Amino acid sequence: MIERGAPLHRSYVGQTGTGRACLKRSDEGRGYLSLKLDDPSLNVTPCAVLLDG
Repeated sequence: MIERGAPLHRSYVGQTGTGRACLKRSDEGRGYLSLKLDDPSLNVTPCAVLLDG
């Protein structure tokens, strides 16, 4: 079972972790990935929602 809010995917540049994607559910019950990038060179933390068609 996948724990809700736990990282399902991680992104890397070389061996350095640069972000994570967590499985979430919308109010309508559709699953999606919430992506957050952790890059100290950026002034803000980019976030994205990845949906399946």
